[in-house]
Amino acid sequence: MSTQTLDCYILPSVNMPLLLPVETVSEVVAKPEIEMLNNAPASWMKGHVNWRNQRLPVLSYPGLHDAKLKDKSASAKDALLVVLNPIPNAARKTYSGLFCHGEVKRITVEPNLDFGEVPDNMDKRYVEAIVKLGDTEFVVPKLVALGVAFSYF
Repeated sequence: MSTQTLDCYILPSVNMPLLLPVETVSEVVAKPEIEMLNNAPASWMKGHVNWRNQRLPVLSYPGLHDAKLKDKSASAKDALLVVLNPIPNAARKTYSGLFCHGEVKRITVEPNLDFGEVPDNMDKRYVEAIVKLGDTEFVVPKLVALGVAFSYF
């Protein structure tokens, strides 16, 4: 068992907040200008964004779990784009983006974590773990599965 702490970002999400190691995040962009997909083949496909002269796919993590979940409008004042670094071992070796709303926080996670069960309303293919920090549960997304989802854009 590791005794090292891990720096992470907490990302707001509809079902439960996400927990991502800081190494996976390249940048958090406030008020992104997303070219929304009007007729996307899947509800989790939000669109594309131009970031540092690159066209990135943008997806909604909650939408991967429940097609009925609706994110707020892309023009909402608290909209954020979390630019992910290229995902190791993924088919698509480029940057990509997660669409979210609210405040992104940076925390240090201690090594003595408690784990929870993946709720029935979540697609286990996209969940690496459920981590309990205090009274709050967080989703650690399965990055390789996200890489597969991004490859559909």
